[in-house]
Amino acid sequence: MENKYDVIIIGSGIGGLTAASILSQVAKKKVLVLERHFKLGGFTHTFKRLGKFEWDVGIHYIGDLAEGSMLRTLFDSITRKGVKWNKMQEPFEVFDYPGFSFPVYGKKEKFVSDLKLKFPSESEAIDRYFRDVETFTQWFGRHFTLKALPSVFEKAAKFLNLNHIPTPYITTKEYMDTHIQDENLRALLCSQWGDYGLPPATSSFAIHSMIVAHYFNGGYFPIGGSSKIVESIEPIVEENGGSLKILHTVKEILLEGDKAVGVKVEVQKGKTFSEQEFFADVIVSDAGAYTTYNKLLPKQYSSSFQKPLETLSTQGTTSITLYIGFKESPTKLGFHGENHWIFPDVNHDASYAKRNDLAKGNPPMMYLSFPSLKNPEAEGHTAEAISFADYSLFAKWKDEPWKKRGEEYSQLKETITEGMLSFLEERFPGFRDLIEFTELSTPITTEFFTGHKEGSIYGLSCTPERFKQEWLGVRTTIKNLYITGADACSPGVAGALMGGVAASSVVLGLTGTLRLMKELFQKSQETS
Repeated sequence: MENKYDVIIIGSGIGGLTAASILSQVAKKKVLVLERHFKLGGFTHTFKRLGKFEWDVGIHYIGDLAEGSMLRTLFDSITRKGVKWNKMQEPFEVFDYPGFSFPVYGKKEKFVSDLKLKFPSESEAIDRYFRDVETFTQWFGRHFTLKALPSVFEKAAKFLNLNHIPTPYITTKEYMDTHIQDENLRALLCSQWGDYGLPPATSSFAIHSMIVAHYFNGGYFPIGGSSKIVESIEPIVEENGGSLKILHTVKEILLEGDKAVGVKVEVQKGKTFSEQEFFADVIVSDAGAYTTYNKLLPKQYSSSFQKPLETLSTQGTTSITLYIGFKESPTKLGFHGENHWIFPDVNHDASYAKRNDLAKGNPPMMYLSFPSLKNPEAEGHTAEAISFADYSLFAKWKDEPWKKRGEEYSQLKETITEGMLSFLEERFPGFRDLIEFTELSTPITTEFFTGHKEGSIYGLSCTPERFKQEWLGVRTTIKNLYITGADACSPGVAGALMGGVAASSVVLGLTGTLRLMKELFQKSQETS
């Protein structure tokens, strides 16, 4: 019985952790979570250097976490209020462009009025834009909800034309070019494209709308760091005999006919590897749709949608992160914890086209975040600088061992690091003088630890085409096998969490969503 569970979850990202907590609490399931990394949490884990500098690898900020919000209630429920949230100071973001910058405050009305003040001739277009953002966000909510229900509901909705939007599958650029005349305004409105990983020409306006609306009430950060999430959920899973295991890499989903019954796992202990099998009535994959279908299952189960699966897993870009430790607080330079989106060009697609110049030390754009200024419990002063480039720049070293990839790879990282620091120093004079420590992470490191194709941090690409795929959602072509996380909903922590909620409700049955909400909200009130 040691290898028999009620539910097996592949991956301990927020989608997997959410499903594990819900199924443990609501259905009293014995849940096994299998993680390939030596740390739990997926993109919600943290790491330290020099004993004092700590960084969150995936959480930089989360929106919509005010007391009483749906997302806050869900977080409080799955962690039993084990995570406390710090609201970021205002402005919580700044969009930096050549010759001008634009601060963003956590109040939608101020965002609107500040835009109108800067672009008075576009006042009507700005009002329409915010109405459309709300409309597309509502469309996405319906689209996602229908995906979590049996397919007959989705087909009925299409037949009855319940989408309410004539053209939901447009790009962000198509919307902007049609409705916004001023190129600087177009640029400002698209400044957060790094949150979903695609520039305006290829990104879905629906996902753009979701991200924009998500931050209407500002940004939040977990006090004590994002590792508090898994620390809160692990004991909940263990209450029913469940377990979370590190260094357990799932190699295959075991089938009986067209039904999932278990997993085959490579277990690492020190330098020794062995195989083990675990069995359960339900398997939930937080490994992403591409990995699930193309690495863990025979391809016959995805033959009808193999082309879009391949296309959606290779579009878009990958991120490069420079982790920075400071000798002194960055408040010395006037920072208060706000994010900076820094662009050398108002044409985002033109900047994106130059992304591989990063390898020559010329970043195409940059996102700058200060974890230590958002987290009141931080010991050391830290920042994270993120830019974009293609996986192909690093691919030739992907099979080399972590931290032992040779001199040429190290030299490339040094060139990129120097370019990113020069970029920041030019915009914030004195930035370099504060630095004590730097470490650069590339997509092959992300791929090594997560198993995600080409080190993607966003899941399948958020193009309009993604949201046309009927096969993509919580359900799979295998009985008793479900998808959670970003590919079950949308990228980002909130999207992946909602993927976990959807997967849980499907596992609980047709009435699962109502039962889930009732019990979780009740538990949330009990722990108040």
